[in-house]
Amino acid sequence: MADTGATGAVSGPPGLFDLSGGLPHWAREGESFELALSLGGQYAGTQQWSIRPERGAVVARVETEFGGVLPNLRVHQTSRLHPRTLALLAYAEGEGNRTTLELSLDYRAGELRLRQRGEETDAPLVADYLDPVSLLLWVREWQAAPGEQRVVRLAGSGVHVRRLPDEAVGSAAAEVFLLRPGSAGVWRSAQSPQPAQPRTFLRLTQPTPFGMVDAQPAELWSGRAGTHSGQAGGRVRRRVG
Repeated sequence: MADTGATGAVSGPPGLFDLSGGLPHWAREGESFELALSLGGQYAGTQQWSIRPERGAVVARVETEFGGVLPNLRVHQTSRLHPRTLALLAYAEGEGNRTTLELSLDYRAGELRLRQRGEETDAPLVADYLDPVSLLLWVREWQAAPGEQRVVRLAGSGVHVRRLPDEAVGSAAAEVFLLRPGSAGVWRSAQSPQPAQPRTFLRLTQPTPFGMVDAQPAELWSGRAGTHSGQAGGRVRRRVG
């Protein structure tokens, strides 16, 4: 792991985030928000985001509770980032009380370690990586013009991120990004005239075996006419976020 020292980070691995303007607000001060999930216009669960600087890292936790028209399931994801560079240090995810995947990056040894469902593999650490949570945070910060694209790496695969033309989400202007493979979408708030005003997620979409799951800020969902929560049972194994 990167050397964070006794009083915080003094050195560390390079990260994918552009920090020329300093650490983003969520890395300095923390952030919490809730997204409401829907499928075909019907309520499909909630997603809680919590980002906090803690123990020499910036830790982002995402708890997704599927329900409504989707089978009931809780998915948890935890991303640990370097406190100075926001380089990925470790990532874990699981269902219910089980952790099914753990990823750690040892920058001193130059190794990436992946443990999944009881099996462990090592690989040379030759590039910067993101995970499913930090990827969304990176997209929220990436300064890109319409049509610009970039390839970033997740463990075992590359993700093509492309900026699409701007759209409106309700009354808000949104900058839009497409992630492939998978065709997930990110709509973030356009740059505020006040630099200190943070960007926010206005909409996230993620394909699942049941169809495209849509995530929006909870306050926007609750204000939509004709929406309601359905009832369903069973299980789903694709994550959102």
